[in-house]
Amino acid sequence: MPQITLKEIITKKIEIPMDTLYEIIDNLSDEERKRLIERLKESPIELKPFKKDKLESILADFAGTDLYEDSFLKDLEKGLKKSSIST
Repeated sequence: MPQITLKEIITKKIEIPMDTLYEIIDNLSDEERKRLIERLKESPIELKPFKKDKLESILADFAGTDLYEDSFLKDLEKGLKKSSIST
């Protein structure tokens, strides 16, 4: 019976906690660490300045995902009002 092979590419962004990233780096071989360090020296990571935003906009971003309960959103709003993240 004839067969066909399909190649599927899936792209998805994930957030990696720093502790997990440290663990990954700790598990690299000496050669892999050297290559990583050389790569970072060649093209340093571009850091972007933090931008403040309006409280309503931040809350709308969270609410728009439909992932958070109202109680969380209310707590988030209280916390943001106390922080310097919102304008």
